[in-house]
Amino acid sequence: MKNQMVQEQLRGLFIKENNMLNDQITFWFNDASFSPIGGKLKIDTSSNKTFGYGAREIADWLRSDLQYSINSVNIWINNLTDLENSRAPNGNFGIGNAHWVLIKGDYVFLGTEYVEEQQVLMTREQLLYVLEQYKAFLEGNYKDPNNPPDPIDVEFIAEGQDAINKYERLEGAHCIPYDFC
Repeated sequence: MKNQMVQEQLRGLFIKENNMLNDQITFWFNDASFSPIGGKLKIDTSSNKTFGYGAREIADWLRSDLQYSINSVNIWINNLTDLENSRAPNGNFGIGNAHWVLIKGDYVFLGTEYVEEQQVLMTREQLLYVLEQYKAFLEGNYKDPNNPPDPIDVEFIAEGQDAINKYERLEGAHCIPYDFC
């Protein structure tokens, strides 16, 4: 356990006993409003692996595909809570502005072809939590530079190639668009 604690500290990510990765989505003010960005990239010196891309992917998806639309957030909350009656009951939501969403059972894969490392696998429950937090952010005063929002805590199963590998091992998983399945 002590060795795991050291690795957690080196990575800058907190790994719970259930082996979930935890990070934060922070916000940056861009002259008009706050925008979600991922946290800092962290290098695990023992493996030379860089962590932090999962939170960046989630933040980029929020910023570029959902944008500042509470309606879009509500659509995704409905998609996740009532998949069978969504526009993609099979869970293959395809590509939005720059990201794709694939749902298989209780698992959600968010990915982009633009940054190879920015792939993330999480549960529906974990993504619902992020969407509720993002909705609260949008309902607040995100245009006030003197009132920065609190970071959004994110928890997920895997990021990068590890997320791809774990998703592809799910029975009946959809083809990841750039994998040429």
